[in-house]
Amino acid sequence: MKKITILFGLLLTQTSFALVSAGGYVPFGLSTQKETTGSKNTLSFDPMVGVNTIFATPFTGHLFLPEFAMAFHGTGQDGYKKSTMFFLLDFGYQLRAQTILRYGVGTVLTRISGDGGTVNLLNGNTPTDFYAPNEARTSWNTTVDLGIEHSFSSDYALRFQTYIFSMFDAEARKLSYSLNLVYYL
Repeated sequence: MKKITILFGLLLTQTSFALVSAGGYVPFGLSTQKETTGSKNTLSFDPMVGVNTIFATPFTGHLFLPEFAMAFHGTGQDGYKKSTMFFLLDFGYQLRAQTILRYGVGTVLTRISGDGGTVNLLNGNTPTDFYAPNEARTSWNTTVDLGIEHSFSSDYALRFQTYIFSMFDAEARKLSYSLNLVYYL
């Protein structure tokens, strides 16, 4: 317990920088369909906003980058509502003065709600009835996060980040990603 208290004490005495970000999030982009035609969700960015900070660590070149972000998926074509919250405990390694390699773990909460009923969709070549949610449900997932952030001025940076779900289960593993413009306050 003493080690944890000392670590948080070190972090709180460090100078930190506040950041806000805005961009887009693609949930499971390489493995989900966007349309009944079979096209993938690879570039369907849902709006995403976040706040985070940068703490220096006692380890040369390494930073602590905690973040809270939210993606707004809106109302789906099938009448459900979906939103995603991110609680990230990422670290960064400063490759160059303007470039940070990001790595860490996160908790992702996805909330889906709807009015119930059935939706008729193609299941292969055959139409099938699927049940729509009739109440709100939240799923919790742990992710392994990898990304890169590059500053192109003293106030702005561009960040590309991946979120790996079910990292150690080959059948369930999924990859989501985001692209954000970051503003240093």
